[in-house]
Amino acid sequence: MSDSLYGAPQETVEVRLEIARTAVAADRPEVADGVLTKVLQEDPWEWRAVWVSGLSSLAADDVPGARASFNAVYGQVPGELAAKLALAFACERSGEDDVAEALYTVCARTDANYTAPAAFGLARIRRARGDLDGALAALDLVPATSRGYVEARSQRAALLASSGRGLAALSDALGSIETVSIDPLQRAKLVTGVLDAALTAVVDQGAQANVTIAGVPAAEAPLRDALERAYRELAGLTPAGDERVQLVDRANAVRRWTLR
Repeated sequence: MSDSLYGAPQETVEVRLEIARTAVAADRPEVADGVLTKVLQEDPWEWRAVWVSGLSSLAADDVPGARASFNAVYGQVPGELAAKLALAFACERSGEDDVAEALYTVCARTDANYTAPAAFGLARIRRARGDLDGALAALDLVPATSRGYVEARSQRAALLASSGRGLAALSDALGSIETVSIDPLQRAKLVTGVLDAALTAVVDQGAQANVTIAGVPAAEAPLRDALERAYRELAGLTPAGDERVQLVDRANAVRRWTLR
């Protein structure tokens, strides 16, 4: 907590609210609640205090309290998208998915500044109920200009990679991250997982598709070569020695037999 706030010449509403925000950030919800109680005793309509109270409740994992606070703010300033987004998150946390989805949709469509967080919320809800196409559509809402774009593309790739929808979906998974810069280790893990799933689909399930995956045709020989390289690349990026050894062993196991 900052001594300068407590040493302010006057304990104005703004000072009290800043003390409360600082207390929430410092994981001191009891301090925040005490200050906010004073503010609301003097002015029960001070919605900013109710807003910070909602943040304090979230920090304390009091989801019903957060939902009540954000709902009150929404009632006082219904045009504020921040209130809608916060209420959506609290409703999501409390299992009111239909309400949360409706609020997230409004935020995503109304203001570009809120599109990314709302889209991620929509994707979480839809993924949890098994709506893969809906989750993918939500992630596709995040524009390339957003700071959340890389994360959206990474999540899209991971969803497709684990979808069980066959070789075309696996190809699409890697296509999702083809033009974005993500952590090399994360990319290597994803590529390895996709190639492994593709090889299994081709060898064990007899799957066929006229697609390329990680730049190679979806056929056994090129997939084995690509997966071997991917395992060795992943081993080189993995910090733990035991894991590196296991990855090299997998590379050797997947390597195709040759006459040389």
